[in-house]
Amino acid sequence: MQVSFLLDENIAAPLADKLDKAGHDVERVVDVSELGEGVDDTAIRLYAVENNQIIVTSDDDFVQMPADSHSGVFYVPNQSLPSHELYHIIQRVIEAIPNREAMDTVTYVTADWL
Repeated sequence: MQVSFLLDENIAAPLADKLDKAGHDVERVVDVSELGEGVDDTAIRLYAVENNQIIVTSDDDFVQMPADSHSGVFYVPNQSLPSHELYHIIQRVIEAIPNREAMDTVTYVTADWL
């Protein structure tokens, strides 16, 4: 399944390349002209909703947002995970979830998926 992602600024750039090469639609907050570095979480959330993107982030503020206020969050609590491991975890999550609508929640992206 092809998924659209918005990677928060706290997610390493190599992950974007890996997800893109796997056929996913990927944008990085720091590369979007309407967003950029240091942008408020609300702006990120609204942009992701408008574009039906899942936010990939290590920012726990997104975990605390009501589920109906975003279009899905992949929360990465362990910021030390290398990009290649994070990529494999995200691919496993995508394979395990039956459809895009089931991703409209907060999913903890941890090594437990491996």
